[in-house]
Amino acid sequence: MLLRKRAWDMMREEFATVSESASLAEAIRVLRESMKETPENSIIVVLKKNGNPRGVVSVWTLLKAIQDGVFKDEELSLTENVDWDEAFKRAGVLCADEPLEKYIDENFTMFRPTDPMLVVLELIRKKRQPWALVQEGGKVIGVVIVSDIYQELTRDLV
Repeated sequence: MLLRKRAWDMMREEFATVSESASLAEAIRVLRESMKETPENSIIVVLKKNGNPRGVVSVWTLLKAIQDGVFKDEELSLTENVDWDEAFKRAGVLCADEPLEKYIDENFTMFRPTDPMLVVLELIRKKRQPWALVQEGGKVIGVVIVSDIYQELTRDLV
């Protein structure tokens, strides 16, 4: 049975998306909402205007963007005269207004829905990427997360 599993058996059809023109704030909002439904969802698929995938933004990339933009602000220094709430708010607004453009990972793994699970596992393992996209007809129809592969594998092994 394990050898018959395909990418479509593991993919999530519900996943977060934003357009390539989105801001960092919009991406953060979309991922937060998606994680309310599915806490292990850790990526946003970035779509071109024609609906084809441009790339992916991961939660790690968003955390790095927040760290770079917010926690390295000159106003947030360890002095006694800092209004922390105001400084953090200002830094957060500046960070969130940035375009998402520079945070998009365009090096993503793409599978067809009929690709065997072992092929999916091998490529994800080799690339050390915890997710992959499933595409059909030029459109993303699903996302495979490494934890989904693990669940499928262990379901049949145990």
